[in-house]
Amino acid sequence: MTKCKVCTIAAAMLMLLSASVSVRAADATWTVTIDRAMWNKFGFQYPVTYMFRLADVPADLRVERRDADGAAWTPLTRKTPADFFGGVECVRLDREKHTVYVSAGFRTTNTIQLRLAGGGAAKFVGVAKYYDNRRATYTLSNDNWGCNPWAKPGAAWHGPTSDESDRYQASLSICRSFHLPVSMAINSRMAGGEAVWKNMQEELDRGDYSWEPAVHGQTHAKDKEYLILGYQAEILGCRADILGHLHNIPYGQYVFEHILTFGYMDDDIFKIGAGEFLFVRGFNWLDNPMSNRFVPWNKRYRFYGVGGLNTKGYDALLERREPKARFYAADVAELNAGFDAVYRAGGIFYALWHPDRFLNSVIYDPSPGVDGVRGSTLVQHLAHVANRKDVWYVANGWLYSYRYVAENAVVSGQAN
Repeated sequence: MTKCKVCTIAAAMLMLLSASVSVRAADATWTVTIDRAMWNKFGFQYPVTYMFRLADVPADLRVERRDADGAAWTPLTRKTPADFFGGVECVRLDREKHTVYVSAGFRTTNTIQLRLAGGGAAKFVGVAKYYDNRRATYTLSNDNWGCNPWAKPGAAWHGPTSDESDRYQASLSICRSFHLPVSMAINSRMAGGEAVWKNMQEELDRGDYSWEPAVHGQTHAKDKEYLILGYQAEILGCRADILGHLHNIPYGQYVFEHILTFGYMDDDIFKIGAGEFLFVRGFNWLDNPMSNRFVPWNKRYRFYGVGGLNTKGYDALLERREPKARFYAADVAELNAGFDAVYRAGGIFYALWHPDRFLNSVIYDPSPGVDGVRGSTLVQHLAHVANRKDVWYVANGWLYSYRYVAENAVVSGQAN
């Protein structure tokens, strides 16, 4: 064989080897796995953001997902920093930082397979602290749907500013208008009957992922009042009522959260809730400025909490005035400053109010604010908080669904 022929064969072999390495590096597949028993119990459909670093992020990078070997690959929707979105499966490219943010949830199995195609060697660098690597988080809840008859649970709809409307349906309408998902603490055996379940189901049937049902209790028990129906009925019975009446619950037919009535807690409550919820939320009427981060996992009781005290006491501030929640510029400024401090620090702002304590016509008054005359302090504050593209707006239970996966998922990768 001549020297020329040897060189030609060697060059051809080198090209083939280079092409093989390029293909393997270009199509990296990653598998995300979560504990099967926990997946069976909670589903973990809320998308979690996985971060990958590439030497170069091409504009035509393809990112796909599937549930198991042999299943078809599904491309993930592309999002950009100019888009406003939350809680959806998607991919966002940060070409300047050589980072790809892939948000995906579990579906039919306790595994997710992710494929990055056409981008060269990829390295998994971790799970983003917040969805889509947002700067800060705002998580919102309302207490007592179905608790008190004066809140008109189950009433016919007359609009969010009508005092004849269900006050919780009115709150949902306002939160939806600001794109703020909300956790609703449900008292399942008090006021409203079947009519309140009908209103709740109509809100879920919108399919807009605007709220999550959460356990508050069959009644609104405190201390010895738990002995009337029993801890099991009050807590897990309430969950059974919710799951028996409501369908199309966002991110699966699960209840992730127990919101304590009165903020009251004792060991019997914790024992009943052990391993039954992802998050147990507490309550007091105070400002809790240090309540601005994830609460740790309780190893004994197997849930996150008790935590999530209101970072800023909305109820107490809104009830300073008559009528309650009427617009005052100083009150708006105080609420906004509380949020701004958490936003600058990159923390979690835990917000809540009790709709049954306010008139719809006042607390949701959309009029331009005039101190003590018209407008709503809450509406003006929500306008300040809402629609920021670098804030993660999320219901409480979904927040801790994300957190559980972030802390417990196993991510492994290989080149194809």
